[in-house]
Amino acid sequence: MEAALIVVTVVAVLLGGAVIYLIARRARSSDVDTEPLLTALRGGIAELQQRALQDNSEQFLTLADARLKTETARGEEQLKSRQREIDTGMRNIAQALEKMTGFVQAVDKKRSDSILELATVTTALMETTSRLDQALAGGQTRGQWGERMAEDVLRVAGFIEGVNFRKNRQIDAGTTRPDFTFLLPQERVLHMDVKFPLAGYLRFLEADTDSSRTAATKEFLTDVRQRIKEVTTRDYIDPGNGTLDYMLVFIPNEQVYGFIHQQDASIADEALRQRVVLCSPLTLFAVLAVMRQAMENFRLEQHANEILAALGAFNKQWTNFKEAMDGVGRRIEQTQKAYDIMSGTRVRQLDRQVTRVERLRQEAGIEAVLLDEGQQDPAEIPPSVADVD
Repeated sequence: MEAALIVVTVVAVLLGGAVIYLIARRARSSDVDTEPLLTALRGGIAELQQRALQDNSEQFLTLADARLKTETARGEEQLKSRQREIDTGMRNIAQALEKMTGFVQAVDKKRSDSILELATVTTALMETTSRLDQALAGGQTRGQWGERMAEDVLRVAGFIEGVNFRKNRQIDAGTTRPDFTFLLPQERVLHMDVKFPLAGYLRFLEADTDSSRTAATKEFLTDVRQRIKEVTTRDYIDPGNGTLDYMLVFIPNEQVYGFIHQQDASIADEALRQRVVLCSPLTLFAVLAVMRQAMENFRLEQHANEILAALGAFNKQWTNFKEAMDGVGRRIEQTQKAYDIMSGTRVRQLDRQVTRVERLRQEAGIEAVLLDEGQQDPAEIPPSVADVD
């Protein structure tokens, strides 16, 4: 509709211009004065144009107003639709935020509970550590704790008390009492003592200056050397009385064992020169594993020797059995020959005599008497028959 009004207006303007142009051209080609006519036409066309423009403007405004209302209604509907989408999105976001808030609150609660539990555990651990420090302050307590650690390692390695080792048993023909004595093949033994030089190590850990740490380290190493010297003065190494030519010293803490090698590696070499082997829980387990494998190999070799001896005895008995079987075979062969003679020659000779007796009986007219089951005893045979026989 709007396009049609615009086209009509344009056509009217163009027609008016064309008429004026034609009249002006005719006037130039003739002498007729067309100026008044042109003026009148121009005025009419201008009025017509103005009126058309006015009508078009009114119609255009009306159409524009209608279009604006339509577009406004459409825009409002779109805005409402977008508003509904936005509201739905906001509700989803609100729900997600609510869930996230609940999750964060739950995490905060768990974290608070964990912190509280950690604080409780830390307090209990500090109390336990304090009691452990107090318990390990005495040398006897440290020794008992070290022996318990050694027993744990022995149990893991598969060693059984009374079978593979003895504990706190006095040495035969001696006065010393090692903490552990391992029982080896061929009545050999290996002794082990537990040493726990913890006091000097704790002083080193508690030292807060370089000088105090140096002094604590020196005191600790001196204590270790003293413990090694202490075991070498006993009867733990005596090959003449059945021991191996070395012994074990168990240090029941990996940190203390590592601290010894870190501060002075020559201590281990000095101990080896004195035929003393230092062991931590891990290295003791390795030594016990090698020891157990060696004992298993020795036991297997013993069993192999016993099996070979049993095979030798079996071979001897098998020879005797074959000889006896040969004797039995020879006697069976002799018996077979005797049987063949009896069932051959002897039976033929007896048959010949029986035939003669039977012929004589028949010639004498004597009936044969069969002694089958149910018949009379030979003593009851009639006198005539008995006399004939």
